[in-house]
Amino acid sequence: MTWTNTKKAGVFGTVVLLALVATTVIVFRHNIANQIARAGGRRAIANHLAAPLDLTGNYIGSASTFNRSRIWKAVPIGFQVFHHVPLQIDGYMLLWGEGNAQSGAVFPEQVLGIAVNQKFETLYVYHCTFYGSPNNTPVYDLVFRYEDDDSVTNTIRYGVDTLDFNTPGSIKNAAPSGTNSKAAWVGGSFTPDGKRPLLFCLTAIENPKPFLPVKSIDLFSCKKRSAGVILALTTGKSGLMK
Repeated sequence: MTWTNTKKAGVFGTVVLLALVATTVIVFRHNIANQIARAGGRRAIANHLAAPLDLTGNYIGSASTFNRSRIWKAVPIGFQVFHHVPLQIDGYMLLWGEGNAQSGAVFPEQVLGIAVNQKFETLYVYHCTFYGSPNNTPVYDLVFRYEDDDSVTNTIRYGVDTLDFNTPGSIKNAAPSGTNSKAAWVGGSFTPDGKRPLLFCLTAIENPKPFLPVKSIDLFSCKKRSAGVILALTTGKSGLMK
């Protein structure tokens, strides 16, 4: 059978139409999934199962600057729900890392007095790093300061709890190895070719003293190569992250 230009155009048009329909269906399903996740997150907050912390006074940079960055413009901001954990992402806190310091970006060595003033079973941390480190290298310490002046230090480790947000394009499905951490969001790209997606992790830190109010949280750089980048903290019940 001889293919005329008209037949070829018709087939091409059909293929394009099917591709558009498939894309529309995928986007629609993604939007529905996001709506369901957000609704679940709002219910968790309303039922006092989770409480995103207000970090406005602790951020070193606002989320309003994300859209002005080619690299960060795709990063989710505002109210988000990842792995059933509601988060409020309004900016970022940065801790000193040798990699950034060597390039002239000297971040604070500590962030003190993040207000909590409540009891909780688990703290959920949405974070990443700038620059990689050998697996299990300490990145930063997160300290619970209790109302009775006692404290507990939790060490966040590279590879186990968090990863470089600039993922190598050759690594598919990158995720932290720790049982209490997951890859929370992957998208955008560090490079214009779209081959180096950005990665943010979610870590659940159990509170060993849930019967005592935590007055505040302090963050301390472990002064290694990787810089800790913390975007959101949520207190809540254990087992929310699924």
